[in-house]
Amino acid sequence: MKNIFKFGAILFIFFSFYACVEDGDFTIPTLGDDKEYATIKSLTEIADLYQGSLVDFEEDITTFGYVVSNDKEGNFYKSIIIQDSPENPSIGFEVLIDDFNLNARYTVGRKIFIKLKGLFLNRKNGAYQIGAQNTFRNGVTQIGPNDYVYFIDRSSEIATVIPTELKTTQLTDAHINTLIKINNLQSETQGLTYANSSNTDPVDRIFTSCDSFETIILTTSGFADFKALPIPDKKGIITAILNKLENDYQLFIRGTNDVDLTEEYGCYQNPTETSLTDIKALFTGSETTITQNSKIKVIVTSDLSKGNISNQNVFAQDNSAGISLNFSDIHNLNLGDEIEIAVGGLKLNENNGLLQLNLASSNILTTVSGTLPTPEIISFSQALSGDYESKLVQIEDVQFKDITKVYVGANTLTSDCANELKILPVKPEAIFSNDQVSDKKGTITGVMTQANGVYLYIRGETDVYFTETYACSPTGGGGSGNDLFFSEYAEGSSNNKYIEIYNGTGVSVDLSTYKIELYGNGSVTATRNLALSTLPNTTLANGEILVIYNASANDVIKNEGDFASGVIFFNGDDAIALLKNDMIIDVVGKIGEDPGVGWEVAGTTEATKDHTLIRKSAIIKGNTDWTVSVGTNTSNSEWEVKDKDDFSSLGNR
Repeated sequence: MKNIFKFGAILFIFFSFYACVEDGDFTIPTLGDDKEYATIKSLTEIADLYQGSLVDFEEDITTFGYVVSNDKEGNFYKSIIIQDSPENPSIGFEVLIDDFNLNARYTVGRKIFIKLKGLFLNRKNGAYQIGAQNTFRNGVTQIGPNDYVYFIDRSSEIATVIPTELKTTQLTDAHINTLIKINNLQSETQGLTYANSSNTDPVDRIFTSCDSFETIILTTSGFADFKALPIPDKKGIITAILNKLENDYQLFIRGTNDVDLTEEYGCYQNPTETSLTDIKALFTGSETTITQNSKIKVIVTSDLSKGNISNQNVFAQDNSAGISLNFSDIHNLNLGDEIEIAVGGLKLNENNGLLQLNLASSNILTTVSGTLPTPEIISFSQALSGDYESKLVQIEDVQFKDITKVYVGANTLTSDCANELKILPVKPEAIFSNDQVSDKKGTITGVMTQANGVYLYIRGETDVYFTETYACSPTGGGGSGNDLFFSEYAEGSSNNKYIEIYNGTGVSVDLSTYKIELYGNGSVTATRNLALSTLPNTTLANGEILVIYNASANDVIKNEGDFASGVIFFNGDDAIALLKNDMIIDVVGKIGEDPGVGWEVAGTTEATKDHTLIRKSAIIKGNTDWTVSVGTNTSNSEWEVKDKDDFSSLGNR
């Protein structure tokens, strides 16, 4: 809020001045006949003289206006406000006067004449001002206390001033410094006083129009007599002088009699229920305020309990459409809650392409347990169309494109191993974030959303019902990995050790840029290595397996093996890596770490010692993150753990 006042200063009653005034000091002389003036110009004609710089009146010109301000209660200070007509004015002026108790001389409705020769005209923040030239010669200041009675003549006419009745949407700069009246206003926050009783700072209070649902500022001086009085917690009418600070219009009341708030508080009394489709149709393409007194009834389709959505966001829908709700505070809405929302005055806007209804918890009229809508079954292409924004849907015959990942972060779905539907990145705080994604195929449920593109929001693992065989595995015919990877590892009895490398890329691979490195006993640098360019055959065909083994391994391994090497001299606590162009693309174990005996894999302790590890058939590429690769259990691990000296799958994929 702005604590700067529009007028030269806000008028206040200087109580110590009153204390030393004798009775009769403020007696105003009886007026005689009204004077006649040679050259009279209207306030509009005077305003036309201003061309962006200070106007110095050097000729005998007189203008006139009707007083609409009153400094009796201290909210105006050393100025009077005049307008060119007591009713339906076209312009208003501020006249700066270095004196107090101006209302005694210039009562509301008094017609006054201002002799302008020797005075100056300025325009500040859209408001015209008449006064003396300031010391900097770039603006005006108050006319001296002994001079203003010379410049200002009072007419005998005291008119009844009729405030101009307007809505907040009808305010223009032409109404500045005129008396206006706005109906159906209420304080945005209940229980406030006009200003602070403890200090003299000016205070802005925000009022909401129940007609337009726009807001306007009511500004009160810290010297106003009524500053400590409570603003009525009601709805009604405010009469005030309009002014402006920067881009914001401000209301200045003359006293509490200008405030007539007597109706029941609330802009949303007896709203009419309407469909979500109708509300969404009000969006104009930029931030849109809903001006109709309506309510919607929707079911919450997001699940706060799973941790994959903020406690300030909700997806909800009715029978016609879905919507993203963006709360300014924290909500406690649960999956399946049926809520009624008073939408009058709320704003619709787009955030990264997603249409949102912005609201607070106080806008919810009722909350009861409801019945979740049945997800709409749509095809993969329909999901990508963007036509189902914020609706709960079900998509069949899909699978995760990268099944090596856990849920946290970004992933994509595919139906044919080529097309992609992005999953809205799963939050780290989601209770399922560290679980491995399914390595199967099936049906997924979620809410379609937007984040500069089409995404699917999933609420939890139960939204994923994949039971069919994964179709994008290297043997599935639907696609393959993007590089070589370790498909099997054996650390058996004695020297019965080997590593198996699989090509599932769909094409033959030149091995000349690949190598294997061994990192013994927690070393951060390789202790042994084998450049695959040294092999007798440096091409690995698609679907083929390369087995590198220890030269002292048994005949079972040798018969299936392709090449013996000293790099296969590992124990369970040694890491082994596959590199391409000197970049690691897959790893068994954690480089730079000595686990003691061996690393845990799929929940089996010391599994890299005296076990055979077989990469699950659904895995189609390597993983440089050993922690993710091994998982925490048999479901989320990329590996199956076999017994010691189980070589039954050697050479097979």
